[in-house]
Amino acid sequence: MYSYVHFEKELLPGYHKEIKTKKNATEVGDVFIETCFRLLEKVDEDLTGKDIVKIVFTPEKEIKWEFKSHLRERLEEKMTHSDLNAIINRLAEEAFKWYEHIMKRDEDREFVNSRVG
Repeated sequence: MYSYVHFEKELLPGYHKEIKTKKNATEVGDVFIETCFRLLEKVDEDLTGKDIVKIVFTPEKEIKWEFKSHLRERLEEKMTHSDLNAIINRLAEEAFKWYEHIMKRDEDREFVNSRVG
């Protein structure tokens, strides 16, 4: 089993900082996707910039992220024989928590505004 935790530790400080500055839910997903892509670039040097669109943040699903088929197939071996899946799950879970926070805040604002207006 191979470990990519050293890459996670390298990316986490910037990820934490960047995700907490986002004001809308879509931006949170974008930060997750960009950070996930930077991680994957470290794991597979043959990835290209086009591969970033094959990473999807899925806050509405039980598993909060997915790879489109080509990328999933390409990384299957590494995902199976390393901690890469667990690392991406941790990144996605943090993004989801901030996403939920923003959604709740927006719902609260809408409620207050509807009561005032």
